[in-house]
Amino acid sequence: MEGGTRRGAGLLVVALLAGPGAALAGEGDCVDYGALGPGPSLGTVKAGEARVSFVQGASDRKGCPGPDPACREKAFVVPGNTVILGGTMPGYVCATYVGKAGAVRSGWLPAGSVDRAPEPPAPGPTDWTGTWTAPEQTLVIRPGRAAGTLSVKGDATYGALDPDRVRRGAVNMGSVEGTTAPSGAFLAFTMGDGGTLPFAAGEPGDCRIRLRLLPPFLLAEDNTSCGGMNVSFTNVYRRTKP
Repeated sequence: MEGGTRRGAGLLVVALLAGPGAALAGEGDCVDYGALGPGPSLGTVKAGEARVSFVQGASDRKGCPGPDPACREKAFVVPGNTVILGGTMPGYVCATYVGKAGAVRSGWLPAGSVDRAPEPPAPGPTDWTGTWTAPEQTLVIRPGRAAGTLSVKGDATYGALDPDRVRRGAVNMGSVEGTTAPSGAFLAFTMGDGGTLPFAAGEPGDCRIRLRLLPPFLLAEDNTSCGGMNVSFTNVYRRTKP
């Protein structure tokens, strides 16, 4: 992917928790890949054109997404790039590209420019385990003490990449920890006062997190109650250590 990043990795909206279709902030808008249900899938940019430009949404320009050259953005993907696919409109698919440094870019792509990948097989424990990172976020997943469970520990910050906030000591921090059994490609829990709780249990202000394994990515979303102001684990992660 080339041409810059309009939406940083930390800006993946927590509207993901709203359910299917959350990728469409407004009709005709592509914000990200949507909720962590069966929706997100992988795709590969087809060979053909040297580059495929992202296309603006309805809120960016009237009549977009559409074939008008004025709808094309400067940012683009190239053949062979892997993208996370979300919602669709006639002729277009909402796609999210993750750069090597973890920066995330979402936008409409012509549907004919992307090949959808087949559904990956059900993951095993080793597919989950390792250190997963994104800008300002880390999740470490290891086998739990009880058979079939996984232990998740994570740390996140807000402002650690801003030299001015670092200088002022204004970096906010958060953490998450829990042990539970995954359900296929999904893992979810709530951090209760006495330990790990089911995702739907606990108090409204407890930290809740859901994970979706979509190799080579780990998708995460939380309820913004896992740390200081603006701290969130909601992001796209890559495994950096086994």
